[in-house]
Amino acid sequence: MQISDSLKQKAEKCGIALSHYDIDGHLIFADEKTVSTFVELLQPPPKAKGQFDDVLAAFENEPIDYLLNRLDLPPSAEYRYQLIDESNAILLEKILSNLSALSLPPLPFGYYQLSIFSDTEQYRVRLLISPKTAFQPSVLKNKKVWGVNVQLYSLRSEQNWGIGDFGDLAALIEQSAKQGADYVGINPLHLPYPAVPNWASPYSSSSRRWLNFLYLDIPDLPEFKRCRSVQNWFKREDIKAKIAALRESDCVDYSSILALKLTALESLFYFFQRSQSVEIVTRRKIFADYLKSKGEPLLLQGLFNVLDLQEHADHQAEENTIGWLGWRKEWQHLSAAKRKALLKIHHEQIQFFAWLQWLTEEQLSALQNLCKQSGMKLGIYGDLAVNSSRGSADVWSDPDLYCVNASIGAPPDPLGPVGQNWNLPPYNPTVLKARGFTPFIDMLRANMQYFGVLRIDHVMGLFRLWWIPKGKTAADGAYVHYPFDELMAILAIESVRNECLIIGEDLGTVPDEVRWKLNEFQIFSYFVLYFAQRNGEFPRISDYPRNAYATIGTHDVPSLQSFWHCRDLELFNQLGILNGEVLKQKYDQRVMDKQALLNSLHRDNYLPPHYEGDALSMAMHDYLNRMIHYYLAESNSRLIGVQLENLLSQEISSNLPGTSNEYPNWCKKLAQPLAFIFSNEALKTFFVQINQGRNV
Repeated sequence: MQISDSLKQKAEKCGIALSHYDIDGHLIFADEKTVSTFVELLQPPPKAKGQFDDVLAAFENEPIDYLLNRLDLPPSAEYRYQLIDESNAILLEKILSNLSALSLPPLPFGYYQLSIFSDTEQYRVRLLISPKTAFQPSVLKNKKVWGVNVQLYSLRSEQNWGIGDFGDLAALIEQSAKQGADYVGINPLHLPYPAVPNWASPYSSSSRRWLNFLYLDIPDLPEFKRCRSVQNWFKREDIKAKIAALRESDCVDYSSILALKLTALESLFYFFQRSQSVEIVTRRKIFADYLKSKGEPLLLQGLFNVLDLQEHADHQAEENTIGWLGWRKEWQHLSAAKRKALLKIHHEQIQFFAWLQWLTEEQLSALQNLCKQSGMKLGIYGDLAVNSSRGSADVWSDPDLYCVNASIGAPPDPLGPVGQNWNLPPYNPTVLKARGFTPFIDMLRANMQYFGVLRIDHVMGLFRLWWIPKGKTAADGAYVHYPFDELMAILAIESVRNECLIIGEDLGTVPDEVRWKLNEFQIFSYFVLYFAQRNGEFPRISDYPRNAYATIGTHDVPSLQSFWHCRDLELFNQLGILNGEVLKQKYDQRVMDKQALLNSLHRDNYLPPHYEGDALSMAMHDYLNRMIHYYLAESNSRLIGVQLENLLSQEISSNLPGTSNEYPNWCKKLAQPLAFIFSNEALKTFFVQINQGRNV
């Protein structure tokens, strides 16, 4: 369909790609209706107080030239300009002598404001002065590092309440450090929907800024240690029996665990508000300071949870009714007056949810300190999802920041002929820029402050995202480009400030300009062994990418045992997702991948010549498992991840992509408790081999 020149110009100004090349190299043109819809969504917001007129990214300690035609200044008798730092100190003030450009001195990395004004006009430009690279931990200069990765909820212990918690994470940190690990990697800790506890995907959360309080280690709270009534409740035989049953279950029972934890936490909050002990009085003062520092956004996540619990009293929701999407109309979009009134009406409950965030941050901060005390050089490896879900607290509390009438996903390709719709609303890049990217900065900062490593899911999304119009299929979408230089500058600033190594999940086709920029900033690549087979072989250890995190699998693919025995393909077949010729192709490809891995292990002498067996006849067994891990450990990549489920030879899939209620995603537990993992002699030997491989 022909697109008019006028629409083309508008689209290019908004960053909408009019065409793209598919995975086979064919040029695909965007649909005119799609382009027109996105142009409308991406119009600049009305100018508001505090808004930025422009944003510029530059490198630290380099002269800065700012071209004033970016602002289209009207003629004036005299313009002046000020350079202001983050503490609002004026670094310089001068008369603007040249209306075409101005030059600024080299600056240390950070955020600055360039203010240009006359008697009648005022313009604000945010300067993002970036370090040359993202944070590079000193340990990686002369050491190849390893760590353990786990879905935190999946941990078993005799202490937790049926879900892996921060107490288990503390034990995992201490024990892993003793084995030589320099980090512990976990799933995203994003806030879920307390009103719909079974909506458990950490990649479709209610907020990426706030934390999942379900992971709280309640007996470790100072309030619990002082509150006799809750201690007595915890010792009751019926409560002990409930918790024991929840521990025994092979799947996390989110509804029962949340109900149990909220019962305890509500009583502890009542105690917290009234106790006159010196410790708790001091804690109340610290919490009051926390409330002030976090401001209205903290209260709004609390209000969201309060309203959501009322509107989803049955604890059920679907894609189109999750969160505020299923509320009464009057609460879906609040006026300032209505918002203020609801904050007042529900003050007590809102304070409770704010308190839960404070407790969760306290325990997470203590865990990162524990990593340092235990000798871990990197600490906790966190994970940042692509975005929050459509019905989320994030979207509801700041709807202008998101394009709710669009979804992000992926265009059609041979693996997904109809494309993918992730049902996540995209940031509106026009609004994001007008706000000087402050929401993005706040979100990154909230995620980096307690982590030594942060994985950015679908890092290409900082460059472009595949947008899909509301009510359309993924095939009707188009790429929308984001301010890549600016977002990368912010990523580097926050990475260095928080001393947090960045891993960019870059699976799939990566545009050249993205690869170049990731390499320039020394963002670590994400290398998955399952996807590394080329021309019938896997890479030699010297060919693994050096600046990369290498792992056998991910949360979206089966464990090594399950992969080898094709249990995931069996599941897809049983659920009716794969069958016939497509299923046969998947089985054939799996056999080829397995044989290629066996051949590569023979090629590089990880398997001896007399070690017979092929991909069809050989089951996964301990020796083969260890040799695959040893091959990974000796690789050139400076960072590798060892998944606990693979050490345990467990057949498990944490998530089956493309399924919802058909399969228990995000709830399967490990086969063995933590105490077994770190006392088992065979697994101790496994850890020794990993260390040996890393030290070669």
